[in-house]
Formats: sequence, structure tokens, C-alpha cells
Amino acid sequence: MNTKVLLFNLPPLGGDLFPISLGYIAASLAKHNIDSVIAEIDSLTILTDKSISRFVLKFKPAVVGFAVYQVNIRLAMQLAKLIKMCDPSIVVVLGGPQATFMPGLALTQMPDVDVIIRGEGEVAMPALINCLDKQGDITKVKGIAFRLEDGIYETASQPLVRNLDTFPSPYQTGVFRWSDHTGAAMLTSRGCIYNCNFCYTPRAFNRTIRVHSPHRVLVDMNVCVKNGIRRFFFADPSFAFNKKWVTVIMRGIIKKRWKIEIWCETRAELVDADLLNLMARAGVKYLAYGLESVDPVVNRAINKRIDLCQFEETIRSTQSAGIEVEVFTLYGLPRQTRQSCLKTLSFLQDLDVKIIGNSAGQQLNLFFGTDILDNPRKYGIRLFKKRRPLYFSAGADFQTDWMTTRDIAFVARKYKSASAGKNSRGKGCISLLTGRVQI
Repeated sequence: MNTKVLLFNLPPLGGDLFPISLGYIAASLAKHNIDSVIAEIDSLTILTDKSISRFVLKFKPAVVGFAVYQVNIRLAMQLAKLIKMCDPSIVVVLGGPQATFMPGLALTQMPDVDVIIRGEGEVAMPALINCLDKQGDITKVKGIAFRLEDGIYETASQPLVRNLDTFPSPYQTGVFRWSDHTGAAMLTSRGCIYNCNFCYTPRAFNRTIRVHSPHRVLVDMNVCVKNGIRRFFFADPSFAFNKKWVTVIMRGIIKKRWKIEIWCETRAELVDADLLNLMARAGVKYLAYGLESVDPVVNRAINKRIDLCQFEETIRSTQSAGIEVEVFTLYGLPRQTRQSCLKTLSFLQDLDVKIIGNSAGQQLNLFFGTDILDNPRKYGIRLFKKRRPLYFSAGADFQTDWMTTRDIAFVARKYKSASAGKNSRGKGCISLLTGRVQI
């Protein structure tokens, strides 16, 4: 197959990490003998429109894909326009969290975008490209939305692949260039079984969790370590949801005697002192927990059950194990007041949690695929009456029945004044183009 694919990664948060999601898609494309290149670029890139155009014309992709989030979709629209100026026949595809639940009608406001992929792209992207290459019936490709002459067409959803090990590994298949980053993002599991109504993940994965086998995880890490990678970022929403599974992985790491640093995230009720000590021995240096609020009224309103005594005990045990704690908190939540926000901040300070990075608090954002955005008035959310494109969710453009914009800004300032320093670690996003073909 001669079809070439250019995948753009537009990092929403920065970080010196390999773009793991696009890596999975590139590895899946390679499995189907489809050549692809991953391009990393951000809004501060030193690359010009002219240099990007020159690269596109040189590589001659038939398909260009963007992984889009709320914070980078405007940049994606600008680049899509540039791509179409280079060659109108190039098929432009959107995927990622923003695309999964974006209304199909958004295509009417995105003239330079041809297809939206819903859900996991490892299956949909090769199927789409195979269909285009053979000039087949695009309506038979599952999990996509696209334009037809008589309007927008949505195909049936693509079933989730139950065994993640069937997806080829980005690290083992050579889709990354090792000199580009110093940290490896890992997706050892996907999904969430909880029901937090501000989060899109449970709905995106049908409230299930699927995992890679411990063997696959350790082989991937081994390839990274052999290529000089010592920092690992486990992007799983609830890494320790299965103690037996995570214990096997941690013991495997200890057996290898790697000198590595690991960041991961889980829920406080999923770990105990023994597991935390094992994780520390394996190289876990940072462990993040989702708290959101200490107010039980607020947590009930967002369908998050938190036992504060247990949470505090877990934080103490994590610190005793020598692991730095990070705690996610939100302000602007349903039934949350200015006072309850400040109590949450004080709770973190009393536990000696550094108010930095992930622990520095953030305003609730209303994303596609969340029950809060689907039913704002049910949760006391007052959306601002402003026109926004259909591909853009409400985000932070709201106030609540309990907090005005002034209240939200006040809490943001309190978190900022309590901050222990810069709100990020690592080198931040770097502007470069990676892959087998270079500008």
C-alpha cells in the first residue's frame, strides 16, 4: 500500500514525553503496511507556515490526522487549513478526546476537516485508509463521522478491542525516534469503572477497564530502558485498580534493577502501605490522587465518593514510603462555595502536599461526553451566553448557582499565592518534527 499518513501531535500540556496515543496509531498503521510520520508541533513552534507546507509537499501524505483536545483544536483548525492549501485532495481526520464526543454537525463549521474518528483510532484509522485506498464504501467504516452531499453521516460505533496486547507496541515497532524525548508515556490500561460526572473517560470506555498484560508492560519498558529512557509517565486513570496486576508489574521492575523514575495516578482507596512500599522500591517517585473537594455535599453532587479519613491515611502512608504526593482538586464544581474551596486548599496544606503542578488546583472545565455538560442546569451550572463553534465545548465559560466568576477567580488567586513554585516539571513542550522524514 502506497498511502502515506502524517499524524500531528499538538501537545495540550507540554512535557518531554513521547506522544503515546499517536504512537499506538502509527504502530497499528505499520502493521497494515501503511507508512506514517508523527509530527510534533505547538503554538509556539519556530516552524513557519512555509516550512510546514514544504514538508507536507515533500512527504505527500494522502491522509493527515490530528489528535485534538479543547486546548489545541483551534491550532488544529489553522493547520488543517494550511494542509488543504497545500493539496485539497488530502483527507484531514480528527481524533482524540475532543473528537470522540464532538457533535457531528461540527463538520459544518470545519470546512477543512473531512472525517471525525470516534473512540480508539488503532482500528478505525487503518480501516478508513484501507477504504480510501480501495475507493470502497466509507459508510462501512465503523466509528466515524463525515460529510455527504445530503448532510452529515455517522457510522455505527466501533466495538472496543478487549485484549490490548493485540495492539502493536509503539516502543517495540520503532515508530519513535529515541533522541526526541527523555520520558516515556505508558498506557498500561484504558478506561474507568467510576462515575464522576465531570469526566468523559467512563463513557468513552463503556465504564470498563482493559489492561495490557504485565509481560507486555515490562517488555515495553525494557525497550525504553535499553534506549536510555529513565523517566516513565503512567497515564492510566486508576493505575492500582487491580492490586495483583500492579504488584506483578512492580516486582518485575524490581527484579530488573532498573534505575528509573515513575509517575502514576490512582485512587486513594486502591492502595495500602505494603503496595506503596513496593511501588517505591520499583521507582515510583510521584503518585497522584484525585480528591476534587473535601466537601461531602460537593462530592455527592459529582458522584465521587471520598472517605476523608482514609484519604488522609493514604497520603501519610505514601509520604512515609518516600513517594511525593500530588492531589488533583477542582473549583467551580456543583454545590461548591468559596469557603469549601478554601477548606480543600487548607486540607492539602495540613497534609504537607506541595501546592505545585497537579496539586495547584484548576477550574472545572466542561468537556464533551460529560454528564455535567449534557445537563448543566441539573447541576446548577450557568453557561455564558456566548457564541462558540460547535467543535468547542463550554470549557470554563460558566459560573454556578454557588460561585460567581469573581468567586472562581478569587479561589484561583488563593491557589496561586499558595503555590510552592512553578506549576510544571521537566523541559516542557519542545517544537520539532519527528519521524522517518524530516523537514
